[in-house]
Amino acid sequence: MPSYRVTVDVVGVRDGVPPADVLPAAEAILAKTHVVEDRLLDVADVASPRPQPQLHLRFVVPSSERVTEDAEAQAVVRLLVDELDAFARCGRWQVRRGPGRRWTFVASGSAVSGS
Repeated sequence: MPSYRVTVDVVGVRDGVPPADVLPAAEAILAKTHVVEDRLLDVADVASPRPQPQLHLRFVVPSSERVTEDAEAQAVVRLLVDELDAFARCGRWQVRRGPGRRWTFVASGSAVSGS
């Protein structure tokens, strides 16, 4: 089964949502339909060119044809970002196909949602 890695910029958390709940929520959303292999929260550094936190999740999709696999990965990422909006305002996202040291770009987008 091919492995994919998604990165999602977290612009801010929703009122009443503890920041520590965002990563487990993202994992739970993704785990409804796909096996999650790994998860990570990259905390923001105000001195970096990327001052917002990022979620990183790795998941697998069932083996089929590459085009079908990539399309499924994109669809699940869009669903993840849409459902995660209840917990956090998301910005840009990017999905790459693995495995190993070379992750190939598949797609990117922006999920900038309202306040």
